[in-house]
Amino acid sequence: MNVTIVGGGLTGLTAAYYLGHAKPEWTITLYEQAPRFGGKIQTQRVDDFVVELGPDSYLGRKTEMTDLVHDLGLGDTLVSNETGQAFVYDKGSIHPIPGGSIMGIPTEMMPFVKATLISWSGKLRAGLDYFKKPYQLDENGDVSIGHFFKYHLGQEMMDKLIEPLLAGIYGGDLYKISLLSTFPHFIQVEQKYGNMVKGMMAAKMSHSKAGVSKAAKGAVTEGDVPRAGKGTMTDRQFESHEAKTSQDSSAGNSVRGSSYVIKTSSNHQSAKAQADMENRKGTAAQSGMFRQLTGGLESVITAIVEAMPSNVHLHTGTLVSDIRYVDGIYSIDVVNQYNDSCGCQSTADSVNTDSISTDFINADNSLNESNSATEALLDKAPVMADHVIISTPPATYRQWFKDDQGFDFLRSMEQSSCAIAIMSFDKSTFDGDLKGSGLLITRNTDTPLTACTILNQKWPQTTPDDKVVLRVFIGKPGNDVVERLSEEELSELAVKEIQHIMGFSVKPEWVRINRLIHCMPQYNVGHRAGIKAVREHVAEHYPNLHLIGTPFDGIGIPDGVKQAKELVEKLVNDK
Repeated sequence: MNVTIVGGGLTGLTAAYYLGHAKPEWTITLYEQAPRFGGKIQTQRVDDFVVELGPDSYLGRKTEMTDLVHDLGLGDTLVSNETGQAFVYDKGSIHPIPGGSIMGIPTEMMPFVKATLISWSGKLRAGLDYFKKPYQLDENGDVSIGHFFKYHLGQEMMDKLIEPLLAGIYGGDLYKISLLSTFPHFIQVEQKYGNMVKGMMAAKMSHSKAGVSKAAKGAVTEGDVPRAGKGTMTDRQFESHEAKTSQDSSAGNSVRGSSYVIKTSSNHQSAKAQADMENRKGTAAQSGMFRQLTGGLESVITAIVEAMPSNVHLHTGTLVSDIRYVDGIYSIDVVNQYNDSCGCQSTADSVNTDSISTDFINADNSLNESNSATEALLDKAPVMADHVIISTPPATYRQWFKDDQGFDFLRSMEQSSCAIAIMSFDKSTFDGDLKGSGLLITRNTDTPLTACTILNQKWPQTTPDDKVVLRVFIGKPGNDVVERLSEEELSELAVKEIQHIMGFSVKPEWVRINRLIHCMPQYNVGHRAGIKAVREHVAEHYPNLHLIGTPFDGIGIPDGVKQAKELVEKLVNDK
């Protein structure tokens, strides 16, 4: 059986890794267009700093990524974030996010009454939700996040609290993003209890009875939403899971899967990372919601590539230009190139990938014409496959299945852009006020910035003790600065704006900028119905074509890993 996987981000690599182990008799080939694996996950070392140019962590409650980390033998490098007060910056003033709230929805009276962020009229309007009827959903049972919460809690609550909390997760316009596809729990709560305030108060009480810690309740303001139903874990359950997994990992360097034993590779950490690991060992089960690795997220990419079974063949710098289904087999055109035709280029400095297989790339990222494997790929003969797994961004579908309207929903899916600026300062000269773990910025504030994380306080293992590191996010819906400005201009803009917001004047010692163009799929209203129609079309007309990744069932790191593992389980169990 020949399987082709398109896309070498974490989702595609995870599918290759687990499928290769589960089906050693199959031949699996993965093509990645970029000269490196990992997609948006990029970790750089700058002196003694660990710098994440893409995502810097993942939600610990979604355990699929944690399971993968343990399978790879990296469980001892897991750390959780330091918890601290988060703030909102609104038109020149910084306010603490009210305690006793879940995603901005008040569940306790006194913290909400004392909150300085919301005016008395805004508080009164939010309180009136107690008497509201459920929102009238569309024919698909859907509504935008913005319209839903504006209806329940009012415009001020939407603008000053809910929009800053949620917009950063999806990088888009909340008045277009689907509630059904992102936070269906809110619809369920509303339908069950009649309105949001009643429902969230009841949910909080039920979580208290289930043993959810006080720290975890406060942490939900950072982006987590407790979900009911199968797969939900309370804090006690989660900590028990983490403890058991750690014990299993420490018992040896192999983890038994459903039908195979995964042999893990040696530790890939630097001396400093190992010291950090020892100092912070065991923190993964503490109250912080998010998980990181002392070696950075890219240590997972390196480990998974090095532990790939021999029946999996990995290629970088290879573009899948076309996919066709003819007479029960897939015909795939593969071309060597380094352009990013999907528009998802990263303009950050290249990450050191010496430990990652780059068979077709020289040190200067030029094509190695003398390599026989390269010459084979340059042959016009297409690659043939029985199964095809696609894990790429939606824009790549513009070049595949061109005459098939059944893929139009994917081709037309909106994608937002953002830039991340990471800057370091000497703590002794930093003249700003460092509060909590960071701040969110309201959309109505006159700045293209959306948030700032104080990394040395949220992830202290990434930063020397005498340094301050800020991670600044740029890019609001309707603002084109990320696409329009150069890297140098974006760096200058980020420094200038965050200086004004946080009230400091000292210049950074260094700045790293990563611009991500049109790389975050937007789950707009109707997304679930559109994806359902695509999958039904594929099931009818394209046997053994499998679509996974960010366009489908979640944009987070654990979501991609989960989709990959579920697909492998399905392929293994299919008769």
